[in-house]
Amino acid sequence: MIKAAYEVKDGSYLSLDVRGHAEYGEYGKDLICASVSSILFGFMNALDELQENVEIRQTENHITVADHSGSSTVQDYFELVIFQLKTIEESYGDFIKLERK
Repeated sequence: MIKAAYEVKDGSYLSLDVRGHAEYGEYGKDLICASVSSILFGFMNALDELQENVEIRQTENHITVADHSGSSTVQDYFELVIFQLKTIEESYGDFIKLERK
């Protein structure tokens, strides 16, 4: 299962932590993992382009993004990513869980 958790304080997103594997399909052909990976890699690439004070840590099956910038654009990106992950969870809740810390 993919476990995703995000932290919000005073109405601002502070971090997103995503780990695990959906186990929906065969490794390398798992559509849920592919969807989540596409969302997260797009998110990280967009943040990298902004060159804001954002910390990104990535290892196999684990990605953490923490916002230290206070940028409204970064916050908008966080909001979009959380919305996308919630949408996947609504359809495939047995394979991905999203929680607010």
